[in-house]
Amino acid sequence: MAVVEGGGIAEGSRRVTVLGAGLSGASVALELAAQGVAVTLIERDPQPFSRASLRNEGKIHLGLIYANDRSLATARLQLEGALQFGALLRRWLGAAAGELRRSTPFHYLVARDSLLDADQLEAHYAAVQRLYDEQRERAPQLDYLGTRPGRLYARIDPARLAPHLRLEHFAAAFETAELALDTAQLARLVRQALAAHPLIELRPGHRVDAVCANDGGFVVTGQSASRRWTLESQQVVNCLWEERLRIDRTVGLVPPPGWVHRLKYRVIARLPRAMRKGPSVTLALGPYGDVVVRDDGTAYFSWYPVGCKGWSHDIVPPQAWDAPCRADLSVGVARSVAREILGAIEAWYPGAAQCEPLAVDAGVIVGYGHTDVNDPASGLHERTRVGVRSQGGYHSLDPGKLTTAPLFGKQAAERVLQELQRS
Repeated sequence: MAVVEGGGIAEGSRRVTVLGAGLSGASVALELAAQGVAVTLIERDPQPFSRASLRNEGKIHLGLIYANDRSLATARLQLEGALQFGALLRRWLGAAAGELRRSTPFHYLVARDSLLDADQLEAHYAAVQRLYDEQRERAPQLDYLGTRPGRLYARIDPARLAPHLRLEHFAAAFETAELALDTAQLARLVRQALAAHPLIELRPGHRVDAVCANDGGFVVTGQSASRRWTLESQQVVNCLWEERLRIDRTVGLVPPPGWVHRLKYRVIARLPRAMRKGPSVTLALGPYGDVVVRDDGTAYFSWYPVGCKGWSHDIVPPQAWDAPCRADLSVGVARSVAREILGAIEAWYPGAAQCEPLAVDAGVIVGYGHTDVNDPASGLHERTRVGVRSQGGYHSLDPGKLTTAPLFGKQAAERVLQELQRS
């Protein structure tokens, strides 16, 4: 077995198949290709990065929102992912990663019926700050999307936000260093990187039906628009999202109990001029939402009470969810969803109802919990049952959040390399 400089495996010496070309699958493929390993990347949609990776708020979490996980395990994991996110993108995308647009910094507003009060939230934020300081002391080279903020948060007088928000809805306010990326721009850059790399063979329009182990590795079977297809592979990395658990089960990897799929809608809208200098906002802590203000005059809007329109404990979400996840909505449905979400946000962020909707679609959220986020005991308040599970040459990657997708993608690639070196 030939090994290239840096520990990679020479092109053509082994074959690896990655299922799913969202940010997780793209991260695995780009890291393996950087190590000299040829990869076949399977994607059911016409192009990569077309579903959940695209249709979210783009926030690169520092761990602040997971205040109801008192162990700090979720915050620690999100912080680790955030502090490696930018460096990994620069590794895979090159100088183009520096072009990514960032939102205005997030302000966390404490709702009057928040699951945790302002003092409890501030105590959590202080604990996250300590974790951040410890990580920076151990590894001074770490950065957050190219920046090195000294403070991650500060409690502020809510009156500072009076020009933009209706303050009677909030008990307290915090400014933070958290930012969001424009996921549509990120998608374009990732697609370009995948297409440009000679060691990555992208097969779009290929839906995976099953993975079966054989003596030499695995057989992946599926369906394209015109035919059934079969692909033999020594190793498989399952980076599918809403179909990951189903495929895991076909190869004998038992899914962890308690999963839940939720269908959550978003609106991308053009802002009135008066809103373009407004803050990006996350409401804490409970079933609320986000406004993400971008420098191109647009914003992302979500409001959980009206935007979460599906809940399923099935191994695969209902087929009816597929259309909104492809942005395939009738004009009437899209207008109705936009009116609901923007109208609800108008109650506390004036001007939202006057925004011009540009896109309405949905993404599936995969988590673990039997009750919703309005329950303080819900498993949805933590994201620790995530990462890479391996069974021989089969690896299943649950990124948990966009923030940790590159981190786990690199870890999955490292496991593939270890298997290749053993064989």
